[in-house]
Amino acid sequence: MYFKVYHKRSKQLIATFNDRTIVDFCLSNKETVKNYYFSTGGQKDLMEWEVFAVKYSDLFEKKASERDQKEFSQTEEIDDFDVKKKSTRLPFMIILLSSLVAALITFYLYSKRLTEEKEQEKIRIQMAEEKKAELEQKASEPELEKRELTESDKSFTSKMPSQKELENVWKKSGQKEIPDSLDFETIKDHMDSLLPDVEKCFNKRIKAGDRSLKGTLNMQIRLSGDGIVRDVILTDEKYVGSLFGDCLITAIKSKPFKMFRSREQVFSYYWDL
Repeated sequence: MYFKVYHKRSKQLIATFNDRTIVDFCLSNKETVKNYYFSTGGQKDLMEWEVFAVKYSDLFEKKASERDQKEFSQTEEIDDFDVKKKSTRLPFMIILLSSLVAALITFYLYSKRLTEEKEQEKIRIQMAEEKKAELEQKASEPELEKRELTESDKSFTSKMPSQKELENVWKKSGQKEIPDSLDFETIKDHMDSLLPDVEKCFNKRIKAGDRSLKGTLNMQIRLSGDGIVRDVILTDEKYVGSLFGDCLITAIKSKPFKMFRSREQVFSYYWDL
């Protein structure tokens, strides 16, 4: 059997040894032997020193026995033989024992790390599956809760007051200067005053489970000359018939505009949510 030795850092092949010379190499490099990989098949079969020492401990035993026999043949007195034999085998046994302990510790730590990694991977997979199920559930639900559409969602349906009724309202108001129509600044100031109501509706529907409320909300608003909001139509399909839209419409209708001397006025407006 042949053994290949690779440098641990560069993984470059250093030398190839047989079962005799590999032991000599290890013993002559006791201080640096951990800096090498060992293999019997190439880079696909690299072993740490501790693993190699345990797996091929019989080679070290064999080497120790050979040295014992050699020492025995050179020793005439039995007492001297015993002393030399024991003193010769002891370093090998210490190396083997320490290598075995190191290998067992390494194996234990490696097994523990693998177990921890498997548990962490299991947790990650479980969390990913739960997140996926949550997203799938949300995707199957409508973004905004809606009701059945009515005619007032698509067209103006409210009955407008007559000119005579408006004349009476203007007269009773006591206002001396009433414009013929509302200009943009007047309309904008009024719509800005409704922003706190928009925020309330937004937060209310978020808590109720509506999603993706943000966007541009376009609307058409129809006023009568007394400043009362008669109709509000949301022109974006996303918000039409939604409970969020109903909340906004209720808020808009609850606050009259300033009076103007026309029977009605229609304007378009939008909010960026």
